[in-house]
Amino acid sequence: MTKRKIGILGSGQLGQMMIQEANLLAFDVICYSPDSNSPSKKAGALEITGEYSDHNKLSDFLSRINVLSFEFENIPSVTLDFLEEYSLKNKLSIYPPPSALKIAQDRFLEKSHFLTLGLKTPKFYHLTKDNANDSVSIPFPWIIKTLRFGYDGKGQAKVTNDSEFSKFKSSHFPTGKEEYLIEEVISFDLEISVILCRFSNGESISYGAIENIHKNHILDVSIFPARISEDLKRKAVSITKTLADSLSYIGTIGVEFFVKDGDLYLNEFAPRPHNSGHFSQDSESFSQFLLHILAITNQKFPTRFNPAPTVMKNILGHEYGESLKKCFELVSDDRYHLHLYSKEDPRVGRKMGHINFSGNFEDVNPLFFTI
Repeated sequence: MTKRKIGILGSGQLGQMMIQEANLLAFDVICYSPDSNSPSKKAGALEITGEYSDHNKLSDFLSRINVLSFEFENIPSVTLDFLEEYSLKNKLSIYPPPSALKIAQDRFLEKSHFLTLGLKTPKFYHLTKDNANDSVSIPFPWIIKTLRFGYDGKGQAKVTNDSEFSKFKSSHFPTGKEEYLIEEVISFDLEISVILCRFSNGESISYGAIENIHKNHILDVSIFPARISEDLKRKAVSITKTLADSLSYIGTIGVEFFVKDGDLYLNEFAPRPHNSGHFSQDSESFSQFLLHILAITNQKFPTRFNPAPTVMKNILGHEYGESLKKCFELVSDDRYHLHLYSKEDPRVGRKMGHINFSGNFEDVNPLFFTI
């Protein structure tokens, strides 16, 4: 690259952590989002504030960069169409491709794509006003999710019988254009994820499987490596590579799985670095954010990659002051590493930072889990 300018759509904490790595490699970063004074700006990015629908302002932003990436997948589909057209006309590299975001942000397209690859996923049904009274051949209980723009449990409802489903239908089609995904509830043994980075030459590198514990639908703790069999770890990485290859993906991708009876069910994927991969910042190896920057800027594939056991704990806005006191106590031990996102408005459920422990899960101070 000659201009050494990276553009990022979105300006939250994932962008912030990408920027921290990009700065070390002497890349300039410009972020574009509707938000001002963002975590990305506080990491040193030039911040352009604008709506994703403002294609004139977006064009000006794109003219300043020579590679574009994302820290946020819920970009309007019309904007993704615009980006594809702009890329073709102006030879702008966009990684991952907008087509991957279109699949990831539409739960029906995502699940359907898994099936076309022959990959196992919970049973699902595309629910609309037109087919709401048709028979659904999925046994209760269900999770009904908005088709687009849901995360951390938002836009979800659990339905356990016909009566609850009737109530749902009576209140969730105010315009008649709403779309949902009915999904089979899997009584899983645990949840895992795989963080993988695919480079432009088709090579990929992965940390392997990460074990994830959620609280109130939000990731609470990630344990690396996952406490599952080596065969299951290899299978999860193989599935993730198959998915990334099918998307012509370049950059870091996060893929979530349910583990049940020794088998894997694909849940969803994130076309960007993933919360469960934050442990990698303190795993004595390349972080997921550095790998992403290396891949999207066509840098060399890493020759040394041997991440060590690490545990990550999210820090949320609820009782944020008390959480910080606990963190400050822990970091007196140099195995603990605190990462804050410079957000000014702590709220219940809002991710304000995370803390990593470099070492085995069994050696973590119990105080860590009370944050």
